[in-house]
Amino acid sequence: MNKFLLGIVSTIVVVGIVGTAYYWGTQQKTLSIQNPSVTQQPQIQITTAAQLTNTPTVTNPPQGTSDFVNPSATIANIEASVKSKNYAALEGYMAPSVSVTLAASECCGTLSPAKATEQLSYLNNGIEPWDFIDNNPIATKLRAADPTNFKDAIIGTASNKFAVGFTLNNKYLINKIFMVIDYKLIAP
Repeated sequence: MNKFLLGIVSTIVVVGIVGTAYYWGTQQKTLSIQNPSVTQQPQIQITTAAQLTNTPTVTNPPQGTSDFVNPSATIANIEASVKSKNYAALEGYMAPSVSVTLAASECCGTLSPAKATEQLSYLNNGIEPWDFIDNNPIATKLRAADPTNFKDAIIGTASNKFAVGFTLNNKYLINKIFMVIDYKLIAP
């Protein structure tokens, strides 16, 4: 009789545990329907077409930072912005006033970052690939031929001879942009 009683008690305990688990599970489901913040929702990461096609990533600088001093981020964003033609992303990497020059023209002078990024659309006709490698032979020639505009600049050259030089101030913000439709006009 003792074994029989032990079997009944064990069955009642197991049924009680299963019943309690079922009850709490349905309560949690009811709570999460009534208040979605009770349960954590899985995070879904969306991959855009641009991420799948090796498009350069443009990183926005910290908001409200006037003394942004990460030179590698500034340089990486210059290259990515020119290659992707997303010049507005450079605005946060610019000094309060930027000297912009289009070679062999009367344009442009000292501009606000917003106006300077508008002038960068001049580079839209540059044909990829853009080369921003520091020891690029064309960049070396430009530095030697025109040290005023290219000596300390981050230089990019397009396959159809467009060239651009971005000079950074002591806070690593863009304070000068020099663009030319054909670098052979400066360094034949």
